[in-house]
Amino acid sequence: MSNVKPVPTPMSASTSLSIRDGTPLADGAEYRTVVGCLQYLLLTRPDLAFAVNKLSQFMHQPSTTHWLAAKRVLCYLAGTYTSGIFLSRNNPLSLHAFSDADWTGNRDDYTSTGSYVVFLGKHPISWSSKKQTGVARSSTEVEYRAVANAAAE
Repeated sequence: MSNVKPVPTPMSASTSLSIRDGTPLADGAEYRTVVGCLQYLLLTRPDLAFAVNKLSQFMHQPSTTHWLAAKRVLCYLAGTYTSGIFLSRNNPLSLHAFSDADWTGNRDDYTSTGSYVVFLGKHPISWSSKKQTGVARSSTEVEYRAVANAAAE
């Protein structure tokens, strides 16, 4: 993957992965290895959280479509290998949190994914992207759950 063309985002905005997408891979070991390695990068790369969360949902039965999505994340990393969290001395000590959720974003079970990021000054110090356990009745309920998770952090 040393001569790949870098892409600007880890996952395309139009990508909607499902368990029924593509042809199942004959051996999913390589897919699981790649996604497992990407999970370690989440410690310093919050920009990968959503994409890796989505890819992790298909570890038990990956398909060709999921493999292509994983390769896109690797192409993104090829163009951003010098990026990371940089803390400066002149950082004001103000705490800000942002949250978001996608209502019924999962086409398989209609659950939502809630995400948040917490900044100390202008630097991210905590983030999460988790699939919510229940199906929400409204987008307001989903957003409330995401805000509650961010506030708890």
